[in-house]
Amino acid sequence: MTRYTTSDYRLFDVDRHTFLFLPSHCAVFEIDPGMEAVLDRCRGLGAFTRESALSGFWGQVEEASDFFEELVSRCVIVSEATIAQDHRKSHAYPEMPVHTLVLQVTDACNLGCDYCYCRNNPTPPHSEKKMTKATARRAVDFLFSRSGNQKALTLVFFGGEPLLNFDLISDAVDYAREKGFHQNKQIDFAVTTNATLLTRPIIEFLAEKQISVTVSMDGGEDIHDRHRRFLNGDPSYQVIVPKIKKLLQQMAKRPVAARVTVTEGAAEDVPKTLLHLLDVGFAEAGFAPATTCDLRFQLQEAGMVNLLRHFKRLCDQFLDLAKEDKVLGFTNLIDLLVLIHQGEIKKYPCGAGSGLFCVDTGGDLYLCQRLAGNSAAHMGDIEQGVDARKAAAFREKVQTDREPLCPSCWVRHICAGGCYQEALVREGTLTAPNRHYCRWIREWTGIGLTVYAKLAIDRPDYLDRLARLRGH
Repeated sequence: MTRYTTSDYRLFDVDRHTFLFLPSHCAVFEIDPGMEAVLDRCRGLGAFTRESALSGFWGQVEEASDFFEELVSRCVIVSEATIAQDHRKSHAYPEMPVHTLVLQVTDACNLGCDYCYCRNNPTPPHSEKKMTKATARRAVDFLFSRSGNQKALTLVFFGGEPLLNFDLISDAVDYAREKGFHQNKQIDFAVTTNATLLTRPIIEFLAEKQISVTVSMDGGEDIHDRHRRFLNGDPSYQVIVPKIKKLLQQMAKRPVAARVTVTEGAAEDVPKTLLHLLDVGFAEAGFAPATTCDLRFQLQEAGMVNLLRHFKRLCDQFLDLAKEDKVLGFTNLIDLLVLIHQGEIKKYPCGAGSGLFCVDTGGDLYLCQRLAGNSAAHMGDIEQGVDARKAAAFREKVQTDREPLCPSCWVRHICAGGCYQEALVREGTLTAPNRHYCRWIREWTGIGLTVYAKLAIDRPDYLDRLARLRGH
């Protein structure tokens, strides 16, 4: 006789509706009182058979039986045989196809942002190395040769300030497009820039080639110029805004996003910063705490609490605009809602070391652009390829080091332990879970689930629309 148990789940109420979040599948759905009663009965039994679970419903056995079967189909109730089979699954770590390659086309930057993560290195490089076109082409060859059956590839240009090496970008885009045509693969391009070097020819190139652009910008003039200044100390806001507006005029087919770095004491500025950036013309803006060893800029607990409070305010504004069929371009919330809507299960926090690698200016491979130059994150080179044993060992260590904390957490497949570089800065090692963010992530996910449920009740089509914004 089949024996069952209940999965880990979380119930929450929104506008007199009860929803269930299933962490193992990153799934959320509404349940009615009858289904909740069956679930309460099953949870109280621990391990149970179908018959023992339904024995307490006497005159409502048929209805309770239907609820039981639906809970089984949704994996809220699972058989002990299924659990045993999951535990027997192979934990091998085969080499994974590469789908995204980040080219660090230059180490140089014309800004001297005082919170830059490059300053985490006690002896930051000042060599201002540039990648050569030959190295970029070999990197593109590497991407295609290691992409396996992946049909959609992405090439990202990063720095330093990548537009300092624009000739390389132009050459690499044309070379990769031609290669994609001959191999019947779609390749997309992205660049992250401080916008100081945008010119009419560069803007026309970005628009013509439909390259996704993210601009690093921290808000209005007073906020932006606190930290984002030229090397000689001059402010950059007045320089970049006219250039950004020209870019936005040309990029109508490819919305441009802003990325905001939030420093200690700046969480209070988040709502007005988002509105300012949207007024400038950005489609979206996303916020990330400064990842720095410098305690002057690193968000402490009070700053994180304040950030969450203002994120909640923006969520309320998001819902108000949704009622008018409008979208508030709040990237952090949109990404979370789409992840939940798609039921994405994250084993790792990002693609670093699996489907994504960074190529430094000399052709060496690293986990990601933020860890270029870090020996612990070195994963091979574009000539010899990924060191599969080292990459597999890294992924296995991530799982091992996060095992004591993450598997019991209900947001484990949303957070997956957090950013490796953040772990290095805050926890001292790449593979440690980001313990300092645990409570914050759980609370933020809870807010996101509430927003999701409100939309599911009133505007389920709106969630599909958000997913389409992300190409799903």
